[in-house]
Amino acid sequence: MSVNLKLLHTFARVAHLRSFSRAAEEMGRTPSAISMQIAELEGQIGLKLLERTTRNVIPTPDGAILLERVQDSVRRLDEGIAETRDAAERRRGRVIFGCAPTVAATMLAPVLVEFRRRFPDVSLHVREVTSNDLLSAVRDREIDFGVTPFVQAKSDLMFKSMLREPLVALASIDHFKDLPEVLTLESLTQLPLLVMQGMPVIAVQNKQESPMLLTEYLESAGLSLGIACSVRQAATLVDLATSGLGVGIVPKLAIPVGISHKIRMHSLIEPEIVRDIGIATLKGEVLSRPSRALVTIFKDQLTKGIQ
Repeated sequence: MSVNLKLLHTFARVAHLRSFSRAAEEMGRTPSAISMQIAELEGQIGLKLLERTTRNVIPTPDGAILLERVQDSVRRLDEGIAETRDAAERRRGRVIFGCAPTVAATMLAPVLVEFRRRFPDVSLHVREVTSNDLLSAVRDREIDFGVTPFVQAKSDLMFKSMLREPLVALASIDHFKDLPEVLTLESLTQLPLLVMQGMPVIAVQNKQESPMLLTEYLESAGLSLGIACSVRQAATLVDLATSGLGVGIVPKLAIPVGISHKIRMHSLIEPEIVRDIGIATLKGEVLSRPSRALVTIFKDQLTKGIQ
């Protein structure tokens, strides 16, 4: 019997997550499309594999047997792919990784210089992409790993934090002369704000952490905040803040070393807004020796950059 491997993969995700809707969200499809694939698989095999209850989806006894076999096969396949990729990398002497633009802008040069000193014969290929595109590239094995801000837990990905950095406010000295060194969220209500689109952050208040996007957090704070402009790139935000258009909210590491003397950095409290920078890989992925060394260099340079 020839069974479509895509159908088996869909079945395994639904059975593991115990939900058609969660599987659909993870795989980027509609629940009805997922349901049709499960029905097609059950038709090919001639057995009922999943039972819907009032709360979730559970495998039937036959489905549980198939799920165990599929998961074992997927694990062995992933291990085989990882071993093959590692062997190929050793032969080629190549490291391919992705890096979020807000990290690459200030941290990439010293990291790569140090890596080249240690591994002069290993070629490097870097993709500067936003978090969503970076995670897709990791999933598709287009890159070995990604250096990215915090990402929510995914069943197929692993995120290992390397550094927690604060977000700070940047304000033009000429346009915002009387701002205190420390700004609270309430004080920001009196200011025109410049923010970054799609910036994953963590609001830390009363020892509780709330991960979300920066714009989502500001909108959900229950205060009337004025967003003067939102941009994608940190460099653009710094330029706009320097011009006096507004007060920019930006990760500390994204601030250029040679920032204008006409702009001042202010700390943010109540709550403190931070982001975790870390490494995203496929679960079970075994990085090559040069890749592991590059990760270590990144961690060292990030720590130096935040001091």
